[in-house]
Amino acid sequence: MIGDNLIADVAGGRAAGLRTIWIDRGAWPDQEHDADYVVTDVLQAMEILHSEA
Repeated sequence: MIGDNLIADVAGGRAAGLRTIWIDRGAWPDQEHDADYVVTDVLQAMEILHSEA
């Protein structure tokens, strides 16, 4: 699951048993999270997906 919302995307993905990538755009400063990866843009997320394929 890839997303930029800690509750809807990351927590939802984790609850579904998915690995997660959080696109951190600075909207959730100082928030705890359980994302497997944290990136700042979609291209970085794509690199992670390609490296694990």
